[in-house]
Amino acid sequence: MALRTCAQRGCPALVTSGRCPAHARQVDRQRGTARERGYGTAWDAYSVQFRRQHPICGERHDGTLDATHSRCLQSGRLTLAQCVDHIEPVSRGGVLMDPTNHQSLCVACHGYKTTTEDGGFGHGRR
Repeated sequence: MALRTCAQRGCPALVTSGRCPAHARQVDRQRGTARERGYGTAWDAYSVQFRRQHPICGERHDGTLDATHSRCLQSGRLTLAQCVDHIEPVSRGGVLMDPTNHQSLCVACHGYKTTTEDGGFGHGRR
């Protein structure tokens, strides 16, 4: 596997991907843990209930299927949702526990949306 420089601007460390261990830890500390960001037991219970009521990737709080962030729906597949996504990220003003700001997504669609639209996992908009 080819080596490249750390994704942290100005760091000369060589890595196979992403950031070097020192900068990876630094980003994690800045972002905080899920619990520190408000995802506690109340969120866990809410997420399970939301996915029970809205089990399809791309399903919104009102039961509609929206392909905007669901590559599954875009390609004509009905896929079981595995997580609840904030349509407007909490880090940019979305409300954590507001059902109108939530949609069910599979892990693949959630990861794709997070990295392409939301600026990555805790790294800010790119």
